[in-house]
Amino acid sequence: MKVKLKRNWYTKLLYSYFPIFLLTISILIFLSFLIVNELSRNETKKADMISTRYIVDTLERSLSDIELRLLEDIGSNKIYTRFLEADQGQLSSQFIYEAASGLGRMLDQQDMIQSIYLYRTSDSQILTPRGMMGMEDFQDRAYIEQSLKDRDNIGWNLPREYRERSFDMPSQVISMNKWLPLPWGGEGLLVITVRMYAVERQIDNMTNDKLSVLQVRDYNDNLIYSAHQMDISSGEILNRVHADKLGLVFESGIQSGQLYSWVSLISYVWIAIGLLTIGGAVAGIIYITRRNYRPIQLIMNRIQALQPRADEDEAAPSVKDELALIDHALEHLIAQTVDYEKQHHENLLIHRRQLLVDLMEGERMDSFRQRLRHLKPLEERFVEPASVAVLIAEMNGEDLSADQNILKIAIMNVVEELVQNETRFGGWAEWFGNRRLIVVIASDEKQGLDRELLMDLAKQVHMWIADHFRIRFTFGIGRTVRGWEEITQSYASADAGLQHRLTLGKDAIVLSEQLPDRSELQSYKYLQMLADIVREFRLTGEGWRAQLEQMFIAFSEDQIKDNDIRMLLQALIQMLSREFGDLSERLQSQFAEEILSRLRNDMQQAETLRSIQEILQEWLKEVYRNYVSVNETKSHRAMINELRTYIEEHFDDPDLSLKHLSDRFQISGKYASYMFKEEFDMKFVDFLVKLRVEKACRLLSSSDTAIQDIALQVGYANAISFGRVFKRITGVTPGDYRKQHGKQRER
Repeated sequence: MKVKLKRNWYTKLLYSYFPIFLLTISILIFLSFLIVNELSRNETKKADMISTRYIVDTLERSLSDIELRLLEDIGSNKIYTRFLEADQGQLSSQFIYEAASGLGRMLDQQDMIQSIYLYRTSDSQILTPRGMMGMEDFQDRAYIEQSLKDRDNIGWNLPREYRERSFDMPSQVISMNKWLPLPWGGEGLLVITVRMYAVERQIDNMTNDKLSVLQVRDYNDNLIYSAHQMDISSGEILNRVHADKLGLVFESGIQSGQLYSWVSLISYVWIAIGLLTIGGAVAGIIYITRRNYRPIQLIMNRIQALQPRADEDEAAPSVKDELALIDHALEHLIAQTVDYEKQHHENLLIHRRQLLVDLMEGERMDSFRQRLRHLKPLEERFVEPASVAVLIAEMNGEDLSADQNILKIAIMNVVEELVQNETRFGGWAEWFGNRRLIVVIASDEKQGLDRELLMDLAKQVHMWIADHFRIRFTFGIGRTVRGWEEITQSYASADAGLQHRLTLGKDAIVLSEQLPDRSELQSYKYLQMLADIVREFRLTGEGWRAQLEQMFIAFSEDQIKDNDIRMLLQALIQMLSREFGDLSERLQSQFAEEILSRLRNDMQQAETLRSIQEILQEWLKEVYRNYVSVNETKSHRAMINELRTYIEEHFDDPDLSLKHLSDRFQISGKYASYMFKEEFDMKFVDFLVKLRVEKACRLLSSSDTAIQDIALQVGYANAISFGRVFKRITGVTPGDYRKQHGKQRER
């Protein structure tokens, strides 16, 4: 199915060309001949003036740029100020070498400059890029003597011959000098010479020997230079431009017969030629339009042949011409290309990372070198390295999130560049997860990788990343091995170094040979320490704090692995849980899985041994306080129950008092009163009276015992005291209580 176009490109081309073409040709043919003679001459003169002024301005600007740049470099460099201020013999050879080298670098930066030298007025010494010499040995001393006589002459001078030493070939230059220090100093003279050959080449590059002529003269009308070595008689001089900064006059014109010979007079011959030209142009436009349209038609046929039918049906109503359809197809193609390039790049990164994973795990080594050459993570000369080592950089703090891929790639590229700054090394870095960066460092030299150099390189990487990205790493440097087949050993030793981060400290750089020789954990030693801590807890002694501190000191001295440290601390938590976890609700909450999980997570996230100790000690303090509180609560409760039982059994004893209880239970009277107030919410006396009155009420209502005898039975020495207390508590006398309750009992 073909797309229906409202107007094809061929028609649009014709409609676009013809009106403009006819209008333009008509105006040019019938009007241009009337004014071309006069205007052509005037415009040619103007154009020649503009061109000549441009040449003059360009030369003056080039020389001014040279002058300003060199003056800025000389003025800003204190070494030249020191040279001008020093006396003969005060400056060392090293100083003179550095100063001369600086002039040499300035000379190299400017192609047009022949020489730069400084003249010191105090002792007539001259500093050039070749070194320092006296005035008598310098071949350009005549120019210096002239400049000393004419101090006001600080501009560019006329061309002259220049040579620095007697054996140098002379060359034509233009010169300028400035007194230093700026602006009107008298300590020395800066002389800049520019090769006249460079100036002449610049003039030749800006002139056309087939159309124009140009010659340079001084103010005395002496010829300095003629562009392209042309004879001025072959052209016509139209303009003269004075270059005041250079002290020169530029004369320019055009070649005779190049511009005006074809325009002699207006005749019918020209008009006929114009009409024939119009006819030929019309035929040419039609032919060229049809020919230009043919590639577009071929493109359209290909697009329509490849475009799916569904897409054609959707696109057909909105497409106005071929270019719109081509634009739509190109947009689709560009989008597909961008997606492909992005996918290809991502696949390349994935394959490179997988290649490093296989290398670290020692897998698929049979095809490793072929994959290495294909993915090109290292230069070709490191495909078969003489020695190789693995550096592992593990982040301190939180991991990089998954959406920080740009930062990860930036860090990876920086590390590779820092490694490759050492020309003997090849660097290949890949991320393993969000916190570990693996760096393979290879060398093709037989002497292998110097361990101190690897340590310095790791420090450089650490400082650069910390300064620019505010991210800190701990580095483990594996041992140097021979070839790819042994690299798993280097990786394992670097990984082992990172297992001691807690004892060695974060931000550390660990060489594999610095690790302790102990291959196994001293289990008995540390289990005994754990048991001692639990025993001190059980005895509610404060010694557990010192023993905990001692255990962490032993961790650091023995450089225990991080996992072993966390395993021992987990064992301590479990021992405490079994010993004290069921003693009270508070202790049960302290050993709840949620609390212990948070504790383990905090210790896992801690980056230093001191941080883990502080986290664990804070939790142990809380457990210890609760355990001590439970012990004290049990002793208090037993004492209260014993006191209450004794009072209930002996409340009828007239001698029962706080002093009696104090003597009986070996506690103070105030403490006994305090316990009663806390436990029963009443004073000891009130509790005693309550027991006596309750028994008296039972005796009064259930027996005919005399009130005096009842008073004695409940602990009162006489009936008067008993009656007063009974009435205060019940509101009635013992006799009235018996009458009321005795009658009710009888009925």
